[in-house]
Amino acid sequence: MSIPLAIIVHGGAWYIAADQWEAHKAGCRTAAIAGFKVLKEGGNALDAVETAIVCMEDDPTFDAGVGAHLNQHGGVQLDAGMMDGRTYQVGAVAAIERVKNPIRVARRLLTSEHNMFVGPGATAYAQACGIPLCAPEDLVIAREQERWLEYKERGEPLSETVFVGGGSVGGKGTVGAVAIDGEGNLAAGTSTGGTPFKPDGRVGDSPLPGCGYYADDALAGVSVTGHGEAIIRVQLARSAADFCAKLHAKAAAEAAMRMLSDRVAGKGGLILIDYAGRVGYAYNTSQMARALMVEGMSEPEVGI
Repeated sequence: MSIPLAIIVHGGAWYIAADQWEAHKAGCRTAAIAGFKVLKEGGNALDAVETAIVCMEDDPTFDAGVGAHLNQHGGVQLDAGMMDGRTYQVGAVAAIERVKNPIRVARRLLTSEHNMFVGPGATAYAQACGIPLCAPEDLVIAREQERWLEYKERGEPLSETVFVGGGSVGGKGTVGAVAIDGEGNLAAGTSTGGTPFKPDGRVGDSPLPGCGYYADDALAGVSVTGHGEAIIRVQLARSAADFCAKLHAKAAAEAAMRMLSDRVAGKGGLILIDYAGRVGYAYNTSQMARALMVEGMSEPEVGI
């Protein structure tokens, strides 16, 4: 059976205000095209996922890389992770600072003896790999500075109220990508700046394998977005992949989201590609920005 090349990306599952829809759709479209181009030119799924996520980390529309949410101290701490569905190798960083593209550091870890670095150790590892560091302020944009000042004035900590109704009080979305290449290999990755005004050092699901992302060539590749604390409790990405053993991609995605809602009242969404190259996604929030391309398509399918 010939497996079609495919990629799907997401730009977060929250309440996305209507005046931000076009920017979210454009960012997802650009990322999907860039990642699919890698696949068409013979690149592997890991290359495609990294390329797509870098596009979104560089786009201040999203909560990843430049323009990410600020924590309670007014700084940017980023999380990212990748998994290779062929080897089960994982690479991840958490609470990394001064790196514009944390997914690149996660990718480097895939070929190392380690799986995850955190905090200053993650930044030091990036520097040792030759990944350039930036000034902390290079990751901060005016919109997020203004949002931080509003949170600081209210003194509002991370809490469940941030997620009521699937919204994030004007927040932006985590990003992720899943791809399958010409060899039938799957890869998945996720990158985020975390929740707005999060405590220093807080880490959600995004860099944790099985939670924010998962890939297994025999099942599926999955990338997740949403309320990290709830997602961690049900290991949503691994659970969605496991559903693909018996269900079509779309049904598996929907089953995983029902589990998130029923068991822990969690909010969010996920994207996946199963072992046969079938694409699925599901979300239980107001919107989820996404784009997908499958072999034979001339343009991405984009939605929000």
